[in-house]
Amino acid sequence: MADTDLLASFSLLWAEADAIWEANGNLPAYALYVSADYMAIFEKLCELRGRVDTILEWGSGLGVVTIMANRLGFNAFGIEAEPDLVKLAEGLATKYGARPRFVVGSFIPAEFEENYQAGEEFGRTLTTATPAYEELDMELRDFDLVYAFPWPDEHGIYRSIMQRHASRNALYMRYDAREGLSLTRVHKRAGT
Repeated sequence: MADTDLLASFSLLWAEADAIWEANGNLPAYALYVSADYMAIFEKLCELRGRVDTILEWGSGLGVVTIMANRLGFNAFGIEAEPDLVKLAEGLATKYGARPRFVVGSFIPAEFEENYQAGEEFGRTLTTATPAYEELDMELRDFDLVYAFPWPDEHGIYRSIMQRHASRNALYMRYDAREGLSLTRVHKRAGT
């Protein structure tokens, strides 16, 4: 399927996800849900084909990014703390012809410890859910790329998780409402 055909399908997915949020935004499961710039993410995922294989979305919500990644040929996984959102994400994946894997839980590895002296502290991210990596039968270091949309005051702690637990070659794709989409290698290679 050509990227233009996928883009048409994804446009419908984006509109449906927005409609679901509009209809349910006042429910507790949606309290921390925020959509991103899906077009920018689509374009970046297209650029990454052939460079990465496994993608993990932290706080996958309705699963839009995970579904897009899977439809673009990546092995895509999503971790979400809200079970109702995972059910909706699975339904959207089926409807839009994707077969990613979603699990309920926390994207924070069990062995991660906040360093309060370094200013590492979670604000709005749910930290009480059980880490989901065991259910995936994977560890954070097994993923080539991690996508997240952190709260503004949590950029540093998300990066710390990646620095301590992701593979040395992992990429971190982050969306920020003010700064847009960024893609970085968490562990810089010598000379870069």
